Amino acid sequence: MSFRFPEDWKVTPADVYCVRVADGTHDSPKFVDHGHPLVTSKNVKSGRIDLSGANLISTSDFDEINKRSMVHQWDVIITMIGTVGEVCLVQEESPPYAIKNVGLFKCNGDELAASWLYYWLVSPIAQQLIHARKKGTTQQYISLGELRKLPIAEPTSKYEKDRIVSVLRSLDQRISLLRETNATLEAIAQSVFKSWFVDFDPVRAKHEGREPNGMDAETAGLFSTEFEESELGSIPKGWTIGKLGDVLSLRNERVKSGRETAALPYVPIECISSKVPFLEDHKPGDEANSSLTLFRKGDILFGAMRPYFHKVCIAPYDGVTRTTVFTLTPKNKRAQAYALFQAYQSSTVDYATQHSEGSTIPYAKWKGSLEVMPIVLPPPPIQEAFSSIVEPLLNKANDGLQQAKILAELREELLPRLMSGELRLREVEEQFNDALTGT
Repeated sequence: MSFRFPEDWKVTPADVYCVRVADGTHDSPKFVDHGHPLVTSKNVKSGRIDLSGANLISTSDFDEINKRSMVHQWDVIITMIGTVGEVCLVQEESPPYAIKNVGLFKCNGDELAASWLYYWLVSPIAQQLIHARKKGTTQQYISLGELRKLPIAEPTSKYEKDRIVSVLRSLDQRISLLRETNATLEAIAQSVFKSWFVDFDPVRAKHEGREPNGMDAETAGLFSTEFEESELGSIPKGWTIGKLGDVLSLRNERVKSGRETAALPYVPIECISSKVPFLEDHKPGDEANSSLTLFRKGDILFGAMRPYFHKVCIAPYDGVTRTTVFTLTPKNKRAQAYALFQAYQSSTVDYATQHSEGSTIPYAKWKGSLEVMPIVLPPPPIQEAFSSIVEPLLNKANDGLQQAKILAELREELLPRLMSGELRLREVEEQFNDALTGT
């Protein structure tokens, strides 16, 4: 497999480009309850290290592994077993983890060299080169020897190299910032929901003679000053015990594939992110084939298949999904945000999971099941007051998602052409600057 690059580019093997190419431990250290994370292939995802599910090892094992392959800032990590070719640029000053069965490209603290290497390795050309070197049938892998021989292409001009990296890094940073902003907006909405509808903070404050935090007098006046006992425990006076079906109803507009569905965004359950209340992805409508149901802007999409994956979001547009997703419409259109976060609560997802049917692939049921889940039901004016605060946050988050999508599409367009020398930087800087200004 060969590729043509501009005359002012050079190609060297990884063990020449890098100071050293190594891999993590091949041993199996004992896991402990408290210690240092051990990063394996499963922890390298979408350009970052995810330590949320990492096993922990003792300090002595951590130190022993690091004698062979200690990770430093501006190293590059690549998966070698199973899912081969996932790449991460190490940016922490003192990475807190050791590595096992993943590759390590060491760049001696050279940020530019490491950044270029990262973008090269995630480019389509390098991914083809990596996958052509894989071995194994039951479980695929790439050997350390093949990693060391992997070709790395780069411009001979350090200035050109630096400018290309700067463009791609700026796109990545802007996309990351938009996603972080969305996470913050979600956290704010969740915090207000918990304060009002789980902890009943405004009622407690008024009961104790204090003004509720963070709300005007008109909103505070909607809350009572007393509690009363109910079958679900102590609740604000004037609130009732209701059911989820009092807030949401199942739309269930079944439709056959055709011209109507082809013109709509298609959102199968795999396009709904886990534990993210915003819809981040969809497929072309012409991929929608069977067991289809329509949803409308403002509906709540609730993943009914394997509900424990917690796939719940609000629809920012009309579209089509499959019957593995409940399409729920808020009964009070002025309280959409309240309906969303009532469905989004972990307690709702847990209830759907506990009342699912099917052992191999559990499915939640709406009618006579999730529909009748008991909830503490606030009066409509309080639901609407919450929504008036939170819906602008949802709108801002959806705008951010659109901006991030535009930038991600630009990145996907530019990355392979910049990293192959097909597109020179001067040809794209105006387009790049317009994209950043537009977001």
